[in-house]
This record gives sequence, C-alpha cells and structure tokens, in this order.
Amino acid sequence: MSGPLPPGPPLPASIQTVLWLARPVGYPTWVARRYGDPHRLCLTFSGDLVLTADPALVPGVLGLRAEVASAGEANALLAPLLGSRSLLMLDGPEHLRLRRLLGPAFRGEAVRQHRAAIADLTRREVARWPRGTPFPLLPRMRALTLEVILRVVFGLEAGPRLDLLRRLLVELLAMGSSWMVLPGARRDLGAWSPWGRFLRLKARIDALLEEEIAERRRSGPGRGLLAELLVDETHGLGVRDLRDQLLTLLVAGHETTATTLAWCFELLLRHPEAAERARVDPPYLEAVVRETLRLRPIFRMTSRRLRRPLELGSYHLPPGVSVGAAIYLAHRHPEVYPDPERFRPERFRGTTPEPGAWIPFGGGIRRCLGAAFASFEMAVVVGTVLDSVRLRPASETPEPISLHAVVLVPGHGTRVVADRAPTG
Repeated sequence: MSGPLPPGPPLPASIQTVLWLARPVGYPTWVARRYGDPHRLCLTFSGDLVLTADPALVPGVLGLRAEVASAGEANALLAPLLGSRSLLMLDGPEHLRLRRLLGPAFRGEAVRQHRAAIADLTRREVARWPRGTPFPLLPRMRALTLEVILRVVFGLEAGPRLDLLRRLLVELLAMGSSWMVLPGARRDLGAWSPWGRFLRLKARIDALLEEEIAERRRSGPGRGLLAELLVDETHGLGVRDLRDQLLTLLVAGHETTATTLAWCFELLLRHPEAAERARVDPPYLEAVVRETLRLRPIFRMTSRRLRRPLELGSYHLPPGVSVGAAIYLAHRHPEVYPDPERFRPERFRGTTPEPGAWIPFGGGIRRCLGAAFASFEMAVVVGTVLDSVRLRPASETPEPISLHAVVLVPGHGTRVVADRAPTG
C-alpha cells in the first residue's frame, strides 16, 4: 500500500527542470537541506523522482532487482545516443548476460597489461601541449581518453577509418549540451536542425562501427581488450548488439574518465604538496583518484523506475515513481566525511570506502562495468603527466561546476599552464 511521497518543492516540473539544469549542484543541495532525506523532485524527463543520500538506504536502492525497478527505463533519455541495445538500456537476464560477456575484459591482468600503452599515449599527448601559455586541460583529456578507448580497448589500427571515427565522435560529443536530454527538443527539422544533424552524425558513426566489427570477423581479432569478443560469434551477439556496446564505451567511458582527470588536476594543482606526493607515492595516487571521485563525482544521481511498490525509510513508494541515489550529496555526508568540502586524499589511504557513501560508479548489479579500468587508467595518466611536465593553475579562482549534458564538468575546462618537466 502506497502513501504520500516524501516532501519536495511545490514548483511545476518545467521550472524544477530549468533549475536542475541551470544550477546543477546548487539546486539539488538546496532541496536536500530544505526538505530532508529522502526528498522528492519532479522533472519533465523523469516525473516524480525520490532521492536519498542516506548511507543506510543507498545500497538498497542501488541493489533493486529488475522485477522491482527498471534502470533501463530510467536511462531511456540516453537511448538515441547510445542505442536501444546498450547495456544501460537493458534490464534483467539480457543485461546480466551482456555483463558476463563484457566483464572479463575489464578486470585484473587484462587491464594491467596495458599500462605501458596508456603511459605512452599520455606522453605523446603531453608533448603536444603548449608551454608557458594557459590552455584548458579538459579538451586534452578528452582527446587522450578517446585515444585510449580507440587504441587500447578497441584495438583500432591507424588508418582512414580510425581518423574519421575519431573526428565524428569529437563532433558528436561536442553536441552534448543539456538541452538534448529534453524530449521536446528532439525534432528532426532537416540536416541543418540540431536534432537532425545529431541523427545523421550518429548514423555515420553507427555505420563505421558496424564496418569495423564486420572486418574484425573476417580478418581475426587483432588487438585490444575487446578483441576476442568482437570476433567470437558463439556468444550470440549480433552486430547491432556489439555496435551499441562499443558506442556506450566510447561515449560513457571516455567522457567520464576525461572529466574526472580534469577535476583531478584541478584539485591537485591547488594542493602542490599533494601533487608532489602523488608523483612519488603510488598508493597515495590511488587515494587521490578516489578522493577526486568523491569530491567531484561525474553524475549527480543514478536512478531506477519502480515496477512494484517500495518501502524507502518511512515512505511507501508506488510503481511508476523513480527512486535514486543522490551521488553528489552522498559523497558529502558529514557523518562519513568530516569537513566534506575539503580535498583530503588521506581519507582513502589504506581504507575501504563505505558502500553507501562512495558511489561514483553506481552500485549493485549495475555498477559501472569499466570502473576498475577507469580507475587504473586515471592513476596511470595522472602519474605519467606529473612525471612529464610541471603544471600550475592558470587562475587563482577554483573552477566552477557546470553541466555538460548529464556530466558535471569544470566550468572553464581546468585552465592550466605547462612550464617544464619536474626533476628529481
């Protein structure tokens, strides 16, 4: 039996949506302080949305079974970008089957054996940076992490297809402004309209990925983390299934990792003693990555749409309501993180984060499949950069948090100055 929903702003959904997009952390933080935990929002693309940052409640929300709540339905606004067969769009047995097929490629030795390749790509990228002139680091991190995905994960060889795919992906991701998440803005008014241009660009990328899969199946696996999966037809994955997984990795994997790297340097460079320690102390560097993911998570929340009633604390939520874990707020829970706004990598030195209070990769059976690879990649990139060049902030003012599509990014792209390589 359902009852009243948790309290929340009485504003119309349209106004709440504008506030959600225009004040990406200020508005949800104000709502949580004003209405408590859990609280309710009403957004045009989700309807009623109940959020919690309570460490005692978050694991239960993230662990909801598919018959109780659908994550695929909650992620539906991303379907035009990632494809209907993306792992993020699926629930239940089909989702689990894909996870079992993809998972081994992103664990353990399969990941660690690519350390040298990631470091080499990083050094090549750093060599292209200007010296003594301010420049935004975020676009450079996007270029680097895209190259890691294309070369290390997919194993693409240099050539016309790689060059074209790289160019088209950069163009596609540059279109990721927040308005694209609004269903009302999705109108194809021809090749020069924003949505029409997006659809045509997406179709070209789909075709290139399908060509790559077909060629791999003719010529053999080649290199890369996904090499065997691309050519093994015994698992029953069609070209469309594989294409949507590749695009999900390209979009979700490279953009999120690049943004976290930009935030990591923004935080480190404002704490020079931490940067120097991270350069020479690998365990501390891993703690830096974890603290960055805590203080500057990429997403504000992860949600599910209820298919059955759910008891959340003292509330009884009906089917049709979305329920989510408020990542940004959970990472600032004062009982778990004293002085939560302070950058303190020591929080994670030799300790394991509390499951319900450190959720940058989500949780439960839908925890990010590439979490281990992303964390490994970030540590390799940060360590290599710190060894290769001396960076300093281009401004004394910390970067504001802005919204790019659904990702929380540095508002000015983490502007830095590269001076010289460190010594000693």
